[in-house]
Amino acid sequence: MDYIDTWGLYQCFQGIDDDMVATDCREDFFALQPNGKVFQCISTHEGMITLKYGEKTFRVNPKFYKRVKKPLYKVGDKVEIIDKSLVGQILDVNWHIKDNTPFYLVEVDGKKSGKRYRDCDLKEVD
Repeated sequence: MDYIDTWGLYQCFQGIDDDMVATDCREDFFALQPNGKVFQCISTHEGMITLKYGEKTFRVNPKFYKRVKKPLYKVGDKVEIIDKSLVGQILDVNWHIKDNTPFYLVEVDGKKSGKRYRDCDLKEVD
């Protein structure tokens, strides 16, 4: 199965599914609190896939990888919050299971927003 350049969720639990994550990135992966986050798969090697989230990468067993549609924005993108005319940066890309869509947490002026934003709430800033 070809995973490269797909986007997906990787739900696993520390203390239960530890062996699904490569030993050398396990601590960082679980510190990220990965459940619900949207990852990009960037490579495969020796039965493992490499997932990217922001600048971090993690090697995992593909067994728990569930594809979702590509989000409009990714961690680190500069965006404008349309209704507030504020410019910020995407901090988190999460998946809304019920609505089957991504939602975003944005940082503006060094502060993490408490609101979840959807694609229609944001626009890309050059």
